[in-house]
Amino acid sequence: MTKIAIPSMNNGGLESDVCVHFGSCEYFTVVDVQDQAITDIETISNISPNGEHNCAAPSIILKSHNIETVIVSGIGGRPLISLVENKIKVFAGARGKVSDALQDYNNGWLQELSTNATCNCSHH
Repeated sequence: MTKIAIPSMNNGGLESDVCVHFGSCEYFTVVDVQDQAITDIETISNISPNGEHNCAAPSIILKSHNIETVIVSGIGGRPLISLVENKIKVFAGARGKVSDALQDYNNGWLQELSTNATCNCSHH
């Protein structure tokens, strides 16, 4: 089984829209997947327990929930490094609903990122 987190615009589960800004998402939709079948869905808040907002906060939250993989639209360099350092795989190119992102991941259409790849966002 793999625990996958997708930054989401709301707590609507598979029907939530993917949030294009990883660090500022309201929620992460967490999906347990086994042999490409969904076995569980939950939503976790992207609010650091200490109220602090920094590039590492989401990776700490995700690590505490035993997340193994994150599917993002794009991501900046520092958050990517923080996720990779926490042994969380990152796949980019997600768009649409969470269900669409999972389908693209299962089809192998998303790119796994290394710490050498970042998005082209001007604010990073």
